[in-house]
Amino acid sequence: MHRTNQRRLATIALSFTLLGCGSGSTEKTTETTSPESSTSPLASLMSMLGGSEPTENDSPKEESSATNADTLKGLGCGWIAASDADNANIAFPDKAARYWVALAPMTPGNRLRIEGIYPKARYFSFNSYDLALRPTDAIADREIIPEAGSRNPFTEAGASPGGRYTAFLNFGAAPEKRAANSFYSGAIGAGPVQLPNGPVVPIIYRTYLASGERQDGGVALPILTLESSTGQAIATLPTCSEPFLPSFGGLLPDFGFNELINQTDYPNQLALPFPTAVYPAKTRPFYGLPQTAMNMIIDQLGIAEQASQFPALPTTGGGGFLSNVHNDYTTSAFARRYGNLFLLRAKAPSFRDKKGVTFGQEQMRYWSICQNEFLTQRYTDCSADKDTVLDADGYFTVAVSDTAERPTHATTAQGITWLPWGAYPDGLLLYRQMLVDDNYPQAIKRVPQGTDINEVMGEFAPQTTYCRPEIFDQPNRTPKQRFAACLADQEANPADGVPSP
Repeated sequence: MHRTNQRRLATIALSFTLLGCGSGSTEKTTETTSPESSTSPLASLMSMLGGSEPTENDSPKEESSATNADTLKGLGCGWIAASDADNANIAFPDKAARYWVALAPMTPGNRLRIEGIYPKARYFSFNSYDLALRPTDAIADREIIPEAGSRNPFTEAGASPGGRYTAFLNFGAAPEKRAANSFYSGAIGAGPVQLPNGPVVPIIYRTYLASGERQDGGVALPILTLESSTGQAIATLPTCSEPFLPSFGGLLPDFGFNELINQTDYPNQLALPFPTAVYPAKTRPFYGLPQTAMNMIIDQLGIAEQASQFPALPTTGGGGFLSNVHNDYTTSAFARRYGNLFLLRAKAPSFRDKKGVTFGQEQMRYWSICQNEFLTQRYTDCSADKDTVLDADGYFTVAVSDTAERPTHATTAQGITWLPWGAYPDGLLLYRQMLVDDNYPQAIKRVPQGTDINEVMGEFAPQTTYCRPEIFDQPNRTPKQRFAACLADQEANPADGVPSP
C-alpha cells in the first residue's frame, strides 16, 4: 500500500477512536510569504492529514469544492468526522447539536487559522481537547470579532448571518491576556506538572439549532490553515461539505436505528440493578468522570453524602466525554426496578430568542433536557428550550416512559413534555445549560462541588420523582398538582424492596 494511503487510513482510525466514547499575534500578514520547507515535521504531518501547501494563487476566501478529488465523499477532508444521531450517537450529545471533528498539528511556534462564516444558528463554538477527550479551551461565537465589513449576529441584534470571521487555535496554555479571536491547545498533567497539549490536538466545531439539512447554518465548513505564529502559511487542509466519517461522506443511509430504540420497550421483568441509580433519585451537577465514579460508590454503599469522608475530586478539564466548555449539566439517574414512569420538574430560565426576552438579556443562550443511557451514552430524544412546554407558573415538567406505557395526560396540551425511555433498563436525564449570563445566580455552574443544588439554584433546581401511572393520570390536574401527587405517593409507597421511610 502506498505510504500516503497508509497515513490517511491511520488518520481515519484515529478519528474512529475520537468518536468512540500557544500564544500568537492575530494580525495576518498581507505580503506573500513562502511556505515552510516540505521537509519540515509540520509540513510532513499536514501532508499526512491531507493538507496542501499554499501557492501564490491560493485565496483563503475561496471555498474548496466538495467534488474535488481530494475531498470526494469526504476523503482527505480537514474535518475528518461529524456527529450523527443514527450512526454515532455517543458521548451524551444533544439532539439540537451538530459537531465536526478535526485533528490539528500543534507545536511551539505554529497555530491553526480558522476562516469561517457566521452560521444561522442559536450558537456555535470551537473547543480544543487532549487525547483523553477532555476539553482544554474554547471560544464561543460571541467572542469572535468579525472581519472588516462583516457583523457578528451573535452579539449584534438584527445582524444577519453570513459575515466572515477569522479565529486562531494557538499552542500552549491560555495566557492571562488572550490574543483576540483565539483559543488555546491548553496544558495537560496532574498537580504542579503541566505540559503543553500536543503534538496533535483534536478540535470540535459545534452548532446548535442551526438551519440546513446538515445543521451547518447554511454556510460552508470553516477552512483550516496551519501557519507560523507570525502568519506564514504552512499548509491548508482541504474542506468538504460532509466528512468521510461516520456516514462515508453522506453515502451511508439513515437506518433509523435511533427511532427503533425509541419505539422498543425494554421488558419490565428484566429490571437489572444498575449502579447508576438510587432510590429516591438524586440530581447532581456534573463535575467530571472521577467525581461521577466516586458518587456511584457513595450511593451504592449507602453513605450519607454530607457525612461522607470521601474527598471532592478535581474536575477533569470540563468533564471528559468530549464535553463543551460552555455547557453545564445536572444528571438524574433512574432505573426500572424503582418504577416505569419518571418525572423531572423545575422553573425554566429564559433563553435567546424566547418571546418577550430582549436580545442579550436572556439568562442563558440555550437549555435542554435529554434522556440518555449511561453505558451506551446515546440519547433517545431531547427537548430544546423552545420546544419544552411551560405551565402557568413558568415551570417545565418532563415525563419519561416506554412508548407503549405513555400516560394519557403526558402531552403538551396538559403542560407535560414527554420523552421515550428507550430499550434500556436504566435512564439518565441530562439538564444542559449553555452560556449562562453573569447576572443569573441560580445557574448550575454556580453550585460548588459538594453543595446541595437546592441551596444555590432554588426553584430552578430540578426535582424528580417516580410515579405510578394511575396517580399521574388522574383528571383535571395541573402539572404542578400531578408532580406533587406523584412525589407524595413515592414517599408513602416506596418501590418494591425499598423500606418505607
